[in-house]
Amino acid sequence: MMRLAGVRNALRLIWRNKAARFGLIVILAYAVMAAVGPILLPYKPVSIPNPSEILLPPQPWPPSRWLGTDMLGQGILVDIVNGAPFVLEVSFLAGLFTTVIGLVVGLVAGYLGKAVDAVLMWVTDVLMTIPSLLLVIIIATMIKTENPFILAGILSITGWTGLARAVRSQVLALRNMPYIEAARVLGLRTSYIIFREIMPPLMPYIWINLILNIEGAIYAAVGLYYLGLLPFKSYDWGAMINYALQLGAVYGTNAVWYLAFPVLFISLYMVALMELAYGIEEIVNPRVRR
Repeated sequence: MMRLAGVRNALRLIWRNKAARFGLIVILAYAVMAAVGPILLPYKPVSIPNPSEILLPPQPWPPSRWLGTDMLGQGILVDIVNGAPFVLEVSFLAGLFTTVIGLVVGLVAGYLGKAVDAVLMWVTDVLMTIPSLLLVIIIATMIKTENPFILAGILSITGWTGLARAVRSQVLALRNMPYIEAARVLGLRTSYIIFREIMPPLMPYIWINLILNIEGAIYAAVGLYYLGLLPFKSYDWGAMINYALQLGAVYGTNAVWYLAFPVLFISLYMVALMELAYGIEEIVNPRVRR
């Protein structure tokens, strides 16, 4: 009951903050679109496109053409809603993997210290020196996977290092606090001390990093599909941008709609994530709130 009350209180604080409320509403809307959109507007492969239906501007009817049509005559809205589940799933998983790995490494290294700390920080420093974008491109090109879990793992392969170092620094400052010393004297388990005594003060920072990691993962996933480094379908958001540019969208052709709407949906989602992160920071940090 206490945990449930804590969750309700956190949601109440988020809802009262304008930035966080906007971000939360938009993110929930995207989640609903990804869950329901492919059912309402299923993607139907086109074998032979009709030239008269290619790259049309937005039309009032049917609903699938509210945003115009793509290079195959398929509604851009159909492409958007069918591409949303994979992009959102990969970005969430990558953000989650990055945050969990960084959190665990930072907690263990900071609390145990000594040899464990030295080894974990050595591994972290080595990974931090490797150009992450180049490493992700090489691995993604070699594997060419469509599995969201594998792709999320690739995207998070080095992204956790900064969080791990930050969490370690916080733990080093917290582990010598009087209440932590009292917990050790009472003989409480190490896992209990780490997850029940040290971790709660770090949760606001962790939540913000989770949101920012999701944002970075979306950019990376869309970028890999845009570059053609992964097997993609015509409704992948990165592939849509790639096709639109090839069709001369930047030169004012009808392909401009094919470019504008994927960019708009990606940008709106990024803004929502940033607003949610800023709102959470404003709630938990009195200095920002003032």
